Order: sequence, then C-alpha cells, then structure tokens
Amino acid sequence: MDVSIVIPTWNGLSLLQQFLPSVLAAATHYISSSNALAEIIVVDDGSADATVDWLREQGFVENDDSKVETEVRRPALKFAMNKTNLGFGETCNRGFELAEYPLVFLLNNDVEVDVDCIVPLVENFREPSLFAAHCRVFEFDSGRECGTGKLGSFTRGFIRVHRSYAVLAPGTGAPNLQSTLSSGERRAIQPGPDVALTGGEAHNPRRLYSMFAGGGSAMFDRQKFLAMGGFDLLLSPFYWEDVELSYRAWKRGFEIVYEPRSVTRHRVSSTIGKLGRRKVRVIEQRNRLIYHWIHLRNVGMMASHVAWVAVLGLTAPLRLEPGFLSSVMAALRKLPAIRRRRREEKQSQTRTDREVFEIFKVFESDPSVVAYDDLREVQ
Repeated sequence: MDVSIVIPTWNGLSLLQQFLPSVLAAATHYISSSNALAEIIVVDDGSADATVDWLREQGFVENDDSKVETEVRRPALKFAMNKTNLGFGETCNRGFELAEYPLVFLLNNDVEVDVDCIVPLVENFREPSLFAAHCRVFEFDSGRECGTGKLGSFTRGFIRVHRSYAVLAPGTGAPNLQSTLSSGERRAIQPGPDVALTGGEAHNPRRLYSMFAGGGSAMFDRQKFLAMGGFDLLLSPFYWEDVELSYRAWKRGFEIVYEPRSVTRHRVSSTIGKLGRRKVRVIEQRNRLIYHWIHLRNVGMMASHVAWVAVLGLTAPLRLEPGFLSSVMAALRKLPAIRRRRREEKQSQTRTDREVFEIFKVFESDPSVVAYDDLREVQ
C-alpha cells in the first residue's frame, strides 16, 4: 500500500537536519522493497527559523493542493506552511488532508526511524477494522525503552492509558526488552498480526492491542482519520490529542495495535520542552479533563470521576499542585463545546466504556502479556 509520511514542525530546523535523513532512507527502502509509492510532507507550523528555506534546498516542493509528481524509486518531497502557529493537532490535520495515499505515517520532527520500520506497520492494515498501528520507541539519548503497547482501564476516577506491557519472547518465557535490536531480533518478536506469540497450548492474543497510538510515531488509516474529524481542536495547542482520538476510535468500533518490529528513537520533548513547565502542565491537565468529559458515559464511572476531581482540587495546594485548579477552571470554560462534542460522540459510538476496558482486561489476562508500570519491574 502507498504511504504518506507527515511531519509537523515548529522552530525545529536543527531537529529536521538531524532526523529527516533517517525518514528519507526508510521511505526509499519501503519503495524499493514493496513496489509501492511514498511521499514525505513536512508541515511547518509558523516557524521563525529557516526551516522552509532549508526544505527548499533539500528538494521539497510546496504543496499547494496541486499534485506533485512522484519518482518511481524515490519518495515525493513536499512541504506546507501555516501562516501562524496553530498547534500540533491542527498542523497534523492539515498534513492528513494534503496526503495523497491511504496510509499516513505520522512522525514528530525529533524521531529517528529504522530503515525497515514501515513494512511491519503496513502489514497490520490487512485488517479492515484497524485504525492505527504504533511503533516501539526508545529514548534517543539513553537508549531506554519509552514507548510500547499500552493497556486501558478505569481506576480511581480516571481512564488509565499509560500502563505498558511486554510480550513473552517466543520459546524463552521472558519478556523481550532489549534496548537495541537487530533486524532479525525484531522479526522474532512478532511474526505478524495473525500469528501466535508463544508456543504451548495457552491461548495467545491474535493482535497486540494498544489503548492509544502516540502521534509521534504511528501509522493511521487516512480515510478513517478524516471521517472521524482528525485531532480534536478543543485540545489545542498540544497534549492528549492522540489519546482522545484513539479512544474515539475504540468507541466507534475500530482497533489500534502495537507493532514492536517497527523501531524508532525519540528525543523526548524537544519542542514542548522549550515552553514553560507550569504552562505545559496546566494545559496537559486541562486536556485530560476534557477527554474524560467528552467520552465518559458510564454513570458510575462519571460519578467516580467527579468525586476524584473534587478531591484532587481540594488537596491541590497540599500536594503542591496549585496548577490543577487552573486546569479545572480552563476546562470548565470550554463546557459548551464539550457538551456539543459529547452529543456528537454519543451518536457515533458503537462500544461502551466497559466494552472497551473489557477488551484490554481479556488481552491482559493472556499469559504471554506482561503488564508493568515501571520497566524495572520486568527486567
């Protein structure tokens, strides 16, 4: 299948110079190994640096909604510009709209990709219900694993989305947690989306389900993405867009999977790290609340959520988290838009909250799945 690679960027010239060559190499490798087409679209979000001039020097052509000819053996190189800074979600949405091909590989500008990472992601889309597949991620500087499959549940008033899991390596009975992997080792982790992961008679999960596909290195079905409205601009300028979109997809009957054969390395928070920590934290907490207020429909879960928000608000000064109250107030100011989004999602959902969490409960019960909160628990 043909693939569009979309990279949003903001004042990230040095990051593009460092990491874009790996993306170009991976796209070229995919074209030569699969006889498919590929394109790379960089969407500049109102940068003040020389990103656009550098892209032109590298052969990128401005995508003004007209077709750019693609060479048979090389990816088409395109860019688009936002006149002002619009934020992550809106910039990504524009990239999806400009993309020509049915699968979109969304990458942060600070991500290095393995040369053979695209094919395994594409293989998962043989399943018609698939919405997204995401990569296995390591920290660029330390080499520590920082992105793997994510389990979903509801506890203490909130939807939990960041609990990780590892899969027992075939024939060893031990989690596969190498910090560096050869291509042969990557192939051994998971032979394909329909193949059992371990030997013996124990039931094995058919697919490596994941609660959300992180927007930094995940592939999406473009048609489904656009039909669902893309990233929700209520969450602008950043954070929780990918989590909200993924839960929206699960509740609409689609699936998201983790593809450990596709490996990337991420220089974490290279862009958002430039902003004030307190401001970022307030936005993050606000968007987490908005996500719950749009999607939680189970009466008991919503009552638990409201109670926990009240407790956290009252204890915020004692916990040295005064910004939480600012987050609550910021979310409350968006209540009219949140109510509108709740009505829209009610009409579109085909799964309940409990049904989504049951999928992950059954998945986690498999003996080949090892859940953990801290990687040190299973090393």
